[in-house]
Order: sequence, then structure tokens, then C-alpha cells
Amino acid sequence: MQLTSSASQAGFSEATEEQGSVVQPGTFDGLTILRYAPFYKERSNGGVEQSLRALNHGLLQRHRLTILQVHRVSDVKKSRVEMEEIGKGRVIWTPVAYRRTSRRYADIPARAQFIVEQSFQTRRQSGEAAGRAALGALHAVTRDRLEHLRHRVMILSDPLAQFLRSRRVDLLASHALTYDAGNLVSHAKAAGIPFVLVSHFDNSLFSEPHVRQWVPDAAGVGSVSGRGLPEHVRGCCVTLSDAINTEFFAPEAALAKQSASRPVILMPALVKPGKGQEDLLRAAAILADRKIDFEICFAGAVESEPLRRELQEYARCAGLDNRIAFLGELPQQQIRDYYALCQVVVLPSYTEGLPRVLLEAQAMQRPVVAYDSSGGIGETLQAGETGLLVKTGDVGALADRLGLLLTNREESSRMGVRGREFVLRNFSVAAFIRRHEEFYLKALGRKSK
Repeated sequence: MQLTSSASQAGFSEATEEQGSVVQPGTFDGLTILRYAPFYKERSNGGVEQSLRALNHGLLQRHRLTILQVHRVSDVKKSRVEMEEIGKGRVIWTPVAYRRTSRRYADIPARAQFIVEQSFQTRRQSGEAAGRAALGALHAVTRDRLEHLRHRVMILSDPLAQFLRSRRVDLLASHALTYDAGNLVSHAKAAGIPFVLVSHFDNSLFSEPHVRQWVPDAAGVGSVSGRGLPEHVRGCCVTLSDAINTEFFAPEAALAKQSASRPVILMPALVKPGKGQEDLLRAAAILADRKIDFEICFAGAVESEPLRRELQEYARCAGLDNRIAFLGELPQQQIRDYYALCQVVVLPSYTEGLPRVLLEAQAMQRPVVAYDSSGGIGETLQAGETGLLVKTGDVGALADRLGLLLTNREESSRMGVRGREFVLRNFSVAAFIRRHEEFYLKALGRKSK
């Protein structure tokens, strides 16, 4: 595959050195990590993307590592392997084909064609002869009882196994607990390469049958949150948490912006089912009936166009259409400016891991309101001090909490100040990197069974 190089990204200037670390700089020199994750390279605000960019950057400031960072693309024919030099090491961006479908069975012929075309193209880019690549592509369709066709989300990670077979990888770090990671786990075990499993979402994923099979052989198990861990991983799961660049997310770093004409409620989240945009609009209708002035800004990529249309239609029928705006996905600098502009940040999500947006908002001295759903939402704020938690699905209570912060600017300001102090104490980049270094050191001391 052809390699292209790109400059290191800015925005991670916060120091990663911290006294007391058991892992010294250079400990991982010369090693290669294959990082498999639900990662979209073009996405600037995704929680997984931000977390892993910060992690990779921090590790490469301290170690001469090679990180094979897998990312999802819709067409590998339009993608290439890219090399990015960072610090002492490098990230090699490695694309895998990905497709989401709304129908599991009705479009099987088209899905099978996608698998064959994408698998063939990936294998040819890897240098395989046409005949061998064609056979491998056909096998991708039939592999493991047609596994790629049994899921609404198809992820064609099969070609990555060549990295493991050739023993060029020292550690497999799977941040995806979806079905497709099983192929990599199997090859890692066969090659004697230690692998770790990390959950960025609801910890109930550890109870999925295929994940339960992987756990006993894993050299390490980690999660962004310690809440809701199934019993079979409670004794072995390490809480890795997350980190925020508090130099970047700081009130004084935001660009000067004219004050909004009305108080702004900011919801920075993907537009997709389960994130809670519908509940926020229902709460907004209650606030409007109470004659409370506000505007709602939805900031995030649209993953479900039908949902966006439903939200706009609901807003129109409820007389809210002049109070809402869909901003789409914003660059980090712009989302920082909107944090500074808004009065409150809300996340009425039904399921989360450890949502970074709540940490970013507090770092920007903005109070937050969120559903106390499964996952680590409760770990990202101090209830009653830096933000307010609401019982999941209680739209009336959601409206009450938002109304309180919209109408009581003094309390809103106090919560904002305490929020930044909370993030500075608990979510530093240095501690985040140290936790992962120690996690990897233990994993590298073990061998897959």
C-alpha cells in the first residue's frame, strides 16, 4: 500500500509528564500497536476520535512507537494508508470498509456485492495477486456462517489479520467490541500476540456472548467508566477514564463572539436515535409554554436523516421552528466558541460511555444537564455542584432543570466555575496517558493463551 505523510495535528500542547509514573519514557520504544476502533478520521468531535487522538499523541511524545490506527471508510478505493509523524513515533492510518444498512435481509445481494468489491480492492492494495484477492473476497462473504451479512453494520476488518500473521504487531488494542473484532482476536491468539479489550460505551457490551468468549484470553480489559460492569469483568476491568485538553477548552481561549440575542441551550451530540434530541424538544415545548426565552443549537454530525426530519417537523408543529438550529458537525475551535456562547449544555442521552462533551462544557465553565442513564454520565459531573442529573426519560424534570439554569444566571455561573475546577482535578491528560501506559505494560507482560 502506498504511504503518504502528513503533519502532526496541533491542539495537544498540554504536558503528559507526571511524577509517580511507573512507566518511564522510552519503555515502549520500537513496539507496534494495532489499534482497532470505531473511528472516523474525518470526524472532529466524536468522543472516541478525540479520546484516541489524545492518547496516541501523548504516547508518541514519550515513546518511539508505531501505532496502526484503524479507521472506517465507506469505500477503500478512495482511501489509502497514510503515515503521520507525531513526537518520537508515527501513526499509520489504516482504512477498513464500513457500511450501515437499515434493512438486514432485503438488500442482501447489494450487501454481498459491497463485501466482495471492498475486500477485493483492499487485498489488491495490499499487493495480493488478482486471483488470490478474488478468492479472499469471496471467502469474506461466506466466512463464519455469513457473519458479515448477519449484521446491519458491516465492518470488513478481515485483511488486517495479515499484520498479525506476519508478527509485525506487539499488541492488539481493540476499542471495538463488535462482531468483526473476533477475527483479529482469533489471529492474535494464534500468533501469541497479547490483546486488550476496551469499552468506550455502555459496559453491558461485556455481556454480549461473543465478548464473553474473548475476555478470559485477554491480556487486559478496560473501560472508560467503572459503572454498570457485569460481574464476570468486575475483578479484572481497569477504569481508564478520559482526558480533556484544558488549555484548549478554556473560556479565555474562545474567540470573541457577539452575545446571543436569547439564552442558548447547546446539545453537542450525533443526531441519531438514543441521543435524546426528541426529549429535548418536548422539554423545550414546556419551557416555551412557561414563557421562558431560549434557543436550542444542535451541534453534531447527522447519522440519521429521517430523525433530523422528524425533529424539524415536531419543532414546526410545536411552534419551535424559530427557536432551533442544526449546526452540523463543527470544528473543535467552533464548538469551543459555542460552549462560550451558550448558557447551558444538555445531554439527555439514553446510553453513553463517558461523554466527553460534558467534560468539555465544564472545562469551559458551563453548567450541564444530563440524563443519569447507564454508563459513566454520573462520573462526568458532580450532581448539584457542577451540573444536574435527571432521571432518564423524565421530560418534565428535564424542563425544570433547564428552566432553573436559564432563569438563574447566578447559580449557572457558580456551577460553571466549580465545573472547571472539577475537570482540572480529575481529567488531566497526564493522568490519562499514565493509566494507559500502566495498562499496556501489564498486558505486554502476558501472552494470549
